[in-house]
Amino acid sequence: MYTKTLTLALVASLASFVAAAPANSTGNAAGDGGDLGPCDPSMDFQLGRPGRKPDQGTFLPTDPKIKGGQQDALAPGIIMSHICNMLKDNQRGCLASKAGQEKCDKVKADVTALGTRDQTTADAWNSGLKA
Repeated sequence: MYTKTLTLALVASLASFVAAAPANSTGNAAGDGGDLGPCDPSMDFQLGRPGRKPDQGTFLPTDPKIKGGQQDALAPGIIMSHICNMLKDNQRGCLASKAGQEKCDKVKADVTALGTRDQTTADAWNSGLKA
């Protein structure tokens, strides 16, 4: 009897906690009104990062939570995929809404179609996410 009462109390407590918690964060450094969650999904392009030639440009997520252990990449698709994955699985507390996840995938497809690998690629990615 005591176990049933304790279990019911725990379930009721958990249910009230879940009901009071917001479904998703509405803050977002990229400025899309919250669809993309609390992390900034921006991508950075720089020439001559450590371990690269001075004229070699690479891409990297700008938000440390999204970046995690991700290394810079010559191919922007690697970084775009990493960012979208972080927005989908909440590994680092960056869970985006379903609409935000779909937006990330769409912007990735649009930017990939450009076929560029320079600052214009990062600019297109960043502005596409803000739109």
